[in-house]
Amino acid sequence: MYYQSNIHFRTFFCLLIIALSCFQLQAQEDKLIPEKKLLKDFENFEQFLRAHPDPYTHISEKDFDKQLKAVKGSLNKPHSQLEFYKKLSSVVALIKDGHSSVYFSQFWKEKKRKEFGCFPYKLHLNNDNELFVLENFNDGAMKPGDKILAIEGVSVDSFLAMVDPYISYEKLNFRNTLIDDDFEKYLYLVFSKCNDLTFKYYNLKEHETVVKTMPFKDWKSFQKDDREERELLIAQGKPYAYHKVKDGIGMISIYGFYAPDIDTYNRFLLKTFKSIRNDSIHSLIIDIRGNYGGWPKIASELFHYISETYFKTMARSTMKVSYPYRNYFYDKYPMLRSRSFTIPKRRHFVDLNAIMNREIGQFIDESTFFNEEPNTESFEYSGDVYLLTNRDSYSAASSFASTFQCYRMGMIIGEETGGTKIFRANPIREKLANSGINVRLSTTKMYTACFNEEMEGVKPTIKYSPSIFELLSDIDTQVIYAQRVIKKVKQKREAALNKSSEEKKLESSEKKS
Repeated sequence: MYYQSNIHFRTFFCLLIIALSCFQLQAQEDKLIPEKKLLKDFENFEQFLRAHPDPYTHISEKDFDKQLKAVKGSLNKPHSQLEFYKKLSSVVALIKDGHSSVYFSQFWKEKKRKEFGCFPYKLHLNNDNELFVLENFNDGAMKPGDKILAIEGVSVDSFLAMVDPYISYEKLNFRNTLIDDDFEKYLYLVFSKCNDLTFKYYNLKEHETVVKTMPFKDWKSFQKDDREERELLIAQGKPYAYHKVKDGIGMISIYGFYAPDIDTYNRFLLKTFKSIRNDSIHSLIIDIRGNYGGWPKIASELFHYISETYFKTMARSTMKVSYPYRNYFYDKYPMLRSRSFTIPKRRHFVDLNAIMNREIGQFIDESTFFNEEPNTESFEYSGDVYLLTNRDSYSAASSFASTFQCYRMGMIIGEETGGTKIFRANPIREKLANSGINVRLSTTKMYTACFNEEMEGVKPTIKYSPSIFELLSDIDTQVIYAQRVIKKVKQKREAALNKSSEEKKLESSEKKS
C-alpha cells in the first residue's frame, strides 16, 4: 500500500513539474495579437515608411516591396508582440540605416525582467565578433575576461547570424555595440527566454554552465547608468565636462550634441574655455567616445573656439517633406494646425515652415544651413587638439569627427567611428496602436564634410582599440595612450626647433667667418 501511494505521489509530482514548466513557457510568451489588429498596425507601418528619404540605397524597390508583401501575407494568424517585432524589424533593417529601427517600449523589457529575472552578466562583443564577459553580477560560474563560445549549443557566429537580420545599422562595429548594449533582448529574439540557458565558455579550457537569471531588484543595484547621468547634464545645457588631466593637458568629454537652451550652452562653453586658458593648457583632448550624436549644427559652437577658418558641419543635407513628418509635428504641437500660427525660425533646428507648407514628396536642400563663417570667441584656444573616437561615436559625433578631420583641426586617436560620412538622420517616431511596438524612421539624408562613399566611417590618424583586458581595468588606457602621443609630438617639435636653432647659429657663424 505504501509502495503504491509512493508511486502515485511521484507520478503526481512529475506531472506537477511538467505543468509548471509548461505554464512558465506560456508565461514567457507575449499575449497573442489578433490578425485584424496586426494588419491594421502593418498598414500604418507601411504609411509611416514614406517618411524615409531614400530606402532603396542598399536594396532595390522591387526586392523591398517583395519583403513587405511576404511579411503582410504571413500575418494571417495571431502573433505575439515578439513575433510581430521580428517581422517589422526585418523590413526596416533592409534599409541599413541606424537611425531607422523598430523597438519595444521600456515597459516591455522591465516587465520581462520583473517576471523572469535579469541576465546577470554584462558582455562585450569586439570588432572580431568575439564575445567576452565584462561584469558578473551574481557570482556565477563565468568570470570577467572569459570568452563565450556557444549558447544553447548555438555558436556565437551562428547566434550573430540569427540576430543580424533584425538590426538596423550601417557599420558592423556599431552593430556589435548595439548587441552588447542590449544582449538580453537578443537572447529573447533567438531563444524566447533569457533564463536557464546553457553557455559554453573558455577559461584555460572549455567549460559549460547553466545561467540563471537574477531578481530585478538585485540586478538594479549593480547598474551604474552613466548614460542617464549624461542625459541629465544635457538637459541642463551642459553636454560637456572639462577637467585638467595633468600639467598642460586638458580634456573635454562630450556626452551628446544637444542644446535645449542655446544661451545656457554657450555660457557653459565660455566658462569651459576660460578654464582651459587659466589652466595653461597646450594640448586639449576632446573625447567623443560613447557619444551617439544629436544635432550636427550644435558642434559649430565648439569648433569656433578651436578653429579660425571657414568650415561646414555638414557638406550637404536634404530633408524629405512627407505626411508622416507633418503629422509628427501636428501631434507634438497641435497649434501648428492653425493657419494663423506663425512658426518662428530657430538657428539650430529643422525648418518647420518647409515641413508644414512645402509640397509632399519634395526634398529641401539645407546645405547652406551648415556653413560657418569665421567667428571670434572670447578665450579661443590655439594649442594642439586631439580627438578620441571609438565605434560608439555615431551620428552627429561621427560628423563632428569628419569636420575635425576635413579641416585639419588636429589628430584623431582611436577606432573608426560607428557612424558613417553619408547617413540618414533626424528620425521621427510612431507607436503602433494595437501592438505597442515603436517605429523610428529618418527623414533627412546627410553628407559630412569630406564625404566620399557609402558605409565609410571616419578613420583615425592613429589607431587605438583597447583589448578585453584593458576594458576590464579601471584605467582609461586610451587617454594614457593619447598622453604618450602628446609627449612624442612635443619631443619631436622641440627637437625640430633645436635643430633649426642650431642650423641658424651655424649659418650665422659661417657668414661671420
